[in-house]
Amino acid sequence: MRNPVRKVRDDQLREAQGTPGLTRRVAFEADGHWFGHVEASPETMSGWHHHGDNVTIGYVLKGKVTLEFGAGGRGHVEVNEGEYFEVPKHLVHREGNMSTETGEIILGRVGEGPAVFPVDGPDPA
Repeated sequence: MRNPVRKVRDDQLREAQGTPGLTRRVAFEADGHWFGHVEASPETMSGWHHHGDNVTIGYVLKGKVTLEFGAGGRGHVEVNEGEYFEVPKHLVHREGNMSTETGEIILGRVGEGPAVFPVDGPDPA
């Protein structure tokens, strides 16, 4: 019988679809879930996007994550080292690292369908 518990070392993570300045590496990926590590370059912001029917959950290992969302992109949350965050399904947002140090995040997605839908900008004000 195959061992039902899987183990992956950091050096075994696979490169995943990234965003300029945000390097993603995946540990586990299957229908309904994605789990991995994100490295965020200093002073970098992703483009506007949403995750369709996927909920995104993260934990900041190192640094600080900035999330912008809402009407005109005016919603703003800073997530510090040692804090968790959750981005709901279909929320148009962008994230980044506005500090001068590289940030690290453990990231999970739970849901169905494609995980990233780029959009032209935030929801209208």
